[in-house]
Amino acid sequence: MPWYGFLHPALALFTMVYGVRVAQTSVSRLAEWDFPLRRQRTRTVIFFLLCVANLLLGFVVQIFLRAQAREVKLTLHVPFAAIVVVFSVLASLVSFSRPRQPGEVPELMRLHPWILILAIVVMMTMTIIALLALFGV
Repeated sequence: MPWYGFLHPALALFTMVYGVRVAQTSVSRLAEWDFPLRRQRTRTVIFFLLCVANLLLGFVVQIFLRAQAREVKLTLHVPFAAIVVVFSVLASLVSFSRPRQPGEVPELMRLHPWILILAIVVMMTMTIIALLALFGV
């Protein structure tokens, strides 16, 4: 595989690790939110942008590989990528919710870590599919 074929998997692994970090912060701070909500919003939007960049980079790499007759076909990889982007959009939207009273955790923010965890589970499924294809299974 050409060198650019490894850009997408490298960015995907970085995005998955970053998403785990954002979800871990949300889960650990959910009971008593003393972490700046603005910072968590920013991290979630960065995660969303990384997910979109992964989707686009995956398409670009696939186009380049198809032009060289080295196309890689992964079962359900594109639909799972779309699901991850939808989950990251939802997590971003939920992170912009406002509390009813100052110092209170917004109601929708309680869904934030679970949405991120679902996105990461789907990303891990995509990783397993890619690894199975890599080893010829």
